[in-house]
Amino acid sequence: MSVRLSCIARGCRVEALGQILEAAGARALALEEVAGGPAFYDEGLAAEPRYWPRTRIAAFFASEAQARFAEEVVASEVEAPCREWVADEGWEALTSRDWQAFSITDGLWIYPNDEEAPAGRLALHLDPGLAFGTGTHPTTRLCLKWLYETRQADPQRDLDMLDFGCGSGILAIAALRLGARRATGIDIDPLALMAAADNARRNGVSARLHLAAALAPADGPYDLVVANILAGPLIAQAAALERATAAGGRLALSGILPDQVPAVVQAFPGFTLAPREDEGWVLLQGARS
Repeated sequence: MSVRLSCIARGCRVEALGQILEAAGARALALEEVAGGPAFYDEGLAAEPRYWPRTRIAAFFASEAQARFAEEVVASEVEAPCREWVADEGWEALTSRDWQAFSITDGLWIYPNDEEAPAGRLALHLDPGLAFGTGTHPTTRLCLKWLYETRQADPQRDLDMLDFGCGSGILAIAALRLGARRATGIDIDPLALMAAADNARRNGVSARLHLAAALAPADGPYDLVVANILAGPLIAQAAALERATAAGGRLALSGILPDQVPAVVQAFPGFTLAPREDEGWVLLQGARS
C-alpha cells in the first residue's frame, strides 16, 4: 500500500512543486489537467515543459508520515489537498530492479543492497526501503559530495556528525564510512529509521550510529551537521540546528530552491554560508562563526 497525496496547482509552479514533493519522499508523481484530459507521468524526458492552467498532482508516498509532511510543506501553494491509502502499484520493485551502482565522486560509490564492489573502492551499500535517500536525487548528491570533500580536506580529525532528516541513513553512513567517529540520524518517520538501521548494518557501522525520532536538547554539539530536507523545515529548525553545531563546526543545508536561498541564509545568521547548485537545487554550506 502507498499513500496518495492529491492537490491542485496552477500554471508553471507545477514543476517546482513536483520537485519539492520528490524531495519530501514521493516515490512517483502523476499529473492531470483538472478540466479533463489524459494523465501522464512526469519522467523528466520531455523536450519542453508542459503546463495546464490548473493541474492535479498525485504524489505517492510509502508512509502516512511522509505524505502528511509533504502536505504541510506545499499547503500554502495548492488547493484541495487530500491524502488516502491506495494499492501498491509496484514502484518499489521497479526501482530495485533498475537501480545500478553509480559514482558520487571518483572516490565514493553507491551500490544496491549487498552487491560486491571492486577492491579499493569506497562503496556505500544501500537499500532505500521505504525512505527517501538513494543518492540519485540532486539534493542528496550535493550532500554526499560535500561530506566527501570535507573529509578529504581534514581526514585525520575525529568528528561527530548529525544527519537531520536522515531518511535512508545514507548521509550518516557515508560520514561514518569516511572516518567520522560517531553519527546521529534524526527522522520523524519510523519507516525511515528502520531503513537507516538496516542500511547501517549492511555497511558495518551500526555501533557508531544513533537513530532517534527527535533531537534531544542534550545531543551534540556536532562537528558536522547536515540537513537535507526543504527550505520551510530548515527555517523552522534553524535554532535547533545552530545549537547542535559546535563552535567552528560545519553546516550543510540542502533541499533549497534558488529563490529560497535568501530566506534560508537569513534564518542562520551565525553561519557564513555559500551556495552550490545541482540541477536547480541548492546546498548552502559553511562554518559557524
